[in-house]
Amino acid sequence: MAERLVLDLETQRDFNEVDGRKMELLGVSVVGVYSYAENRFDAYLEADIASKLAPRLQAAELLIGFNIRRFDLPVLQPYLPFSVAALPVLDIMEEIVKNLGHRVSLESLAQATLGRGKSGHGLDALRWFKEGRFDLITQYCLDDVKLTKEVYDYGQQHGRLFVTSRFSDQKLQVPVFWPQRKRELGTIAKMLAEAHQKRLQVEIEYLSPAPAKGESPARTRRVDVYVIHEPYFEGYCHFRQAVRQFRIDRILDIRPTWQRYTVPADYVPAAGAE
Repeated sequence: MAERLVLDLETQRDFNEVDGRKMELLGVSVVGVYSYAENRFDAYLEADIASKLAPRLQAAELLIGFNIRRFDLPVLQPYLPFSVAALPVLDIMEEIVKNLGHRVSLESLAQATLGRGKSGHGLDALRWFKEGRFDLITQYCLDDVKLTKEVYDYGQQHGRLFVTSRFSDQKLQVPVFWPQRKRELGTIAKMLAEAHQKRLQVEIEYLSPAPAKGESPARTRRVDVYVIHEPYFEGYCHFRQAVRQFRIDRILDIRPTWQRYTVPADYVPAAGAE
């Protein structure tokens, strides 16, 4: 069964203990995962990775984590019989860098978005490994998995996360986009094109990247589709009462209506973004 998994791990060593800052030499003490399909948290010790965790990773629909593409997955690579480059990944850190232009910590992101942060520090987990306290490492790792999941869930629901500015205490809003669609994107695009061809008004459930204060980011809108230029389309939005531009991949659902429309003779493309 394909699963969406949230993943985090703790290492046996830090970079000061290995040559050349090579992540594949850090070693794994504990890997924590959360499965949306099973609504369950699981922890894997080093000896269980190849036999128990690897098949779940290889079969996963999506791996969700914070900085996992540059850190967690390269650390895991020596334990896996396949390349981590082939795994489907949503890295929250990458989404933040894409919008802010710089990296942030999970602690900063969680504090600004959720109002709470990590339960400890990575240096504690390294010390616990040397002491053989795998119970404490496991709890700390699963706490981070839970925190990462909650950050992801917030972004999925609200279309945005928050970070604290490097230069002040101001909160910065970071738009993100990872909703669960009610229809496949290909089906949505096809239905949109057919409605446009037949000049039939559509109802779309649309996730706005920057909703006005007090507005829900996901809202149902009636739209007359004027022109389609993938990945965008333009049309008259009856909610805004203006011609607006929409991203097709932000449509969560679409329903054609039997209400016909005509494109105004004076319509000129390139409307404001929605």
